[in-house]
Amino acid sequence: MKTKYINWIVIACVMVVSFILGICIMCLPSSSDDLNGFSAENAANYLKTISQKPHSVFDAENHEEVRLYLLNTLKGFGYEVEEHNWTPEEHQFSDNLSPDGMLENDRPVSYDLKNLWVKIAGKSDVGMLLMAHYDSRGHATRTGEIPGSYGAADDGYGVSVLLEIARLYKDKQGQLQNSIYLCFTDAEETGLYGSEMEAKTNSVLKEKVNFVMNIEARGVKGPVYMFETSTKNKNVIKLYQNANMPFAYSLATAVYTVMPNFTDFSSILDIGKAGINFAVLDNLYYYHTPDDNYSNINKSSIQHYGSQIIPIIKEYTENAKYGVMNYFDANEDCIFFNILPTVLAVYSDTFAIVIAILGVIAFGVMIYFAYVKGKIRVKQLLIALGIVFGAMIASAVFGFIMSYLVALFAGVPWKLTYVRVICSGIPFALSFAIVLGLIIWFAVKKFGKDALSKFEYMTAGAFISLLFGFVTTFALSGASFLFFWPAFIATISLLVNCFTDNFYANHALLSLNAIIILLLNVPLLYSLFLAITVGGQLALNLLFVMPLAILIPSVFMQKDLMLKRDKEAKN
Repeated sequence: MKTKYINWIVIACVMVVSFILGICIMCLPSSSDDLNGFSAENAANYLKTISQKPHSVFDAENHEEVRLYLLNTLKGFGYEVEEHNWTPEEHQFSDNLSPDGMLENDRPVSYDLKNLWVKIAGKSDVGMLLMAHYDSRGHATRTGEIPGSYGAADDGYGVSVLLEIARLYKDKQGQLQNSIYLCFTDAEETGLYGSEMEAKTNSVLKEKVNFVMNIEARGVKGPVYMFETSTKNKNVIKLYQNANMPFAYSLATAVYTVMPNFTDFSSILDIGKAGINFAVLDNLYYYHTPDDNYSNINKSSIQHYGSQIIPIIKEYTENAKYGVMNYFDANEDCIFFNILPTVLAVYSDTFAIVIAILGVIAFGVMIYFAYVKGKIRVKQLLIALGIVFGAMIASAVFGFIMSYLVALFAGVPWKLTYVRVICSGIPFALSFAIVLGLIIWFAVKKFGKDALSKFEYMTAGAFISLLFGFVTTFALSGASFLFFWPAFIATISLLVNCFTDNFYANHALLSLNAIIILLLNVPLLYSLFLAITVGGQLALNLLFVMPLAILIPSVFMQKDLMLKRDKEAKN
């Protein structure tokens, strides 16, 4: 086999393995039927009953059947269940169905609110609260929604997880260091009304609960995202790190703030409580439609809820240090992201600022030595910067056009964060494939003619990513990791290349750069697509080009290193 083919095979192997590891970050546990631990199979039994019929607040009889099932199941476990009820006169909310089935925010609510509250007592009354809403969606307010959801995922997943937790802890009353509270809320789908009333009137929630986990669902399958936290989350994330198979990105909270979505967790944040929010996102097409039914559930996703939540409960309830109301108070946020399957990287805002400054200094040092040693030409570097910026803008425009055409042909309104169409993964993948193909075509043409251009284009890519990383460190810290680490590793790779032609040192650093880029971007870009839909292809394409501006030149630099080594070996 010719040497050049072997070189490309080696590079391809690094890329393929890194890509596969990136996909594996999103892998799910197998569903369990072991009743000694959290069992998705058992949770599915609860879910089968809960999702037999649509049970929105407008389906009064079915809605009451679900509430009574929850009440009787909890009592069957031996719990005392508090029923927190409010009449329309007591809560005075609006948003009700008009005679033609439309939700109108000026029509007074005509139904009672009925929440269920359970205490699993610990030695301390201070405890964590787990929440899920038991009403399903009975109306449609956005394109693609169809009245009459069976609520299997939204929020049957959350309700069944809470019931399974209640089963697991039914014999531990009084044995725990800190208490557990469970709240099954009503009327989330019409306005978060059940959680709003708890937040307004529940003295135990205000005075004894210092940590909240809300369990939601937007899709019906895929990994369970810990997608939202309270602010100043340093101590919150320390507790979350106990999760098994954690799946979380600090970028997600920033994205969620621009989404047209709210959950019961919003009511909790409004009263200053610390906590985290979970949901599956995959297959939005089933969301808020009759297809959200038992036949479409994913037991592995349900198991993933348990895999993350149960270790957190165990740590919290077995360690007395959490039994202090202000335990989760902190003065800064954390940056966090999955770097390998089951591995969550976490560091503080302060550390992010320090490394951002060091990154800028390192880049400046690299530029100086690269210029002195003839690795870069100022004019050509500026041209490279202009071309990379131009590619980013062109890719973003192409992404917008692609998403707009998808919405147009599907007959749905275009929105930046919500274009709901079936098989939307096809235009998402096609858009990325076209952008990638054009960039590789340009690289082959350019780098084959100009030996120095690879270094200059990688420098340009690193500069742009570092610029975004530095700005987001101070403006949107949760997103900074996505830009900073590829830029920093690229900077070190280029700096080392200025001083040595050693094959192994250069190849190792360039390979590490490719690995980091793929491990960060493969799961995160797909997750962002699920979160913001193909409507956000503009932003997705922009984020796609930035790491490619580092990755593609680095691949060609590796090829040159291999060819140079082979040439030296022959001589």
